[in-house]
Amino acid sequence: MKLIFGALLLLLLAACYDQTRTGNKEDTGPSAPTIETKRNKDLGNAQQPFRFDDNFTISSSHHPYMVTGYFNPDNYLDTAILVRHKQTGKDVLFIQHGETPNTYLLLNGKQVGANFPDYNWVSQFEVVKKGTKIWNNVIDGEIVGEEQVPENKKITLQTDAIFVHVDEAGGGGIIYYQNNKYVWVQQD
Repeated sequence: MKLIFGALLLLLLAACYDQTRTGNKEDTGPSAPTIETKRNKDLGNAQQPFRFDDNFTISSSHHPYMVTGYFNPDNYLDTAILVRHKQTGKDVLFIQHGETPNTYLLLNGKQVGANFPDYNWVSQFEVVKKGTKIWNNVIDGEIVGEEQVPENKKITLQTDAIFVHVDEAGGGGIIYYQNNKYVWVQQD
């Protein structure tokens, strides 16, 4: 069963990569030093198309563990996967931009501008569609409604985003791609 699952996952992941494109080197610039960007030079290797196989495994505690959307503005389908570090047991967010070798391994909240040590707490993992208006709904420690947030503090998503939240505990947020990095908006 694991062999069949692994083969299907590899086929799905390999389908997201077109060997005829190499992608341009993305400029993460000095404003994005906390996001670990990997340049996978050997994506043609079907055994490790995303290069997380050696140290990570798909997280079995998340359902779903993978979502797809158009997370960056290139109009190619991207993949976000919750994976678990084999040695530490910490879940992290792995994002593959569909038609490029660019991957993002988001280890904790600091990398997106939030304060959490890993993604183990995530129980809701979904896509927020492009065009959706989002905002930080915690102001001065209080949860506020849309009508309490000034219009200039609201963001209309230019790409799809990733919603991560914990059931019934009231914590989470939206991770979206802006200026060549992933950023966080609190959604309690």
